[in-house]
Amino acid sequence: MASRVREAAGTVERILLPRLNSIDGELKSINTRIDSVDTRIDEMDKRMNIKFDAVQTQIESVRNEVRTEIGAVRTEIGAVRNEVRSEIGAVTKEIRGLSEKVDLVKDMEKLKGEVAELKRRR
Repeated sequence: MASRVREAAGTVERILLPRLNSIDGELKSINTRIDSVDTRIDEMDKRMNIKFDAVQTQIESVRNEVRTEIGAVRTEIGAVRNEVRSEIGAVTKEIRGLSEKVDLVKDMEKLKGEVAELKRRR
């Protein structure tokens, strides 16, 4: 009976061993392909990180340019605002001067009328 078991085991081994070797080869092939995919993913990840860093640098550069431009615009707006304030001040002085002249003209007309009235009375 023991010999029959050994014989059966040997038969099973002869039948299964080539299949197991084939499966082993396929598993090694799959592992090799997985390693290859891992390597390609790692390489792609490195390239993407480099590109991402480059994009980050460009974004920061554009940010700095925009900040500089905004600062220049603010400075220019401040200068224009000061200029407008000066002009408004000058116009206000001019209006006050004209207002005083109008008052003087009114007073002169009033005085002319009074002088004419005095001349008539004499």
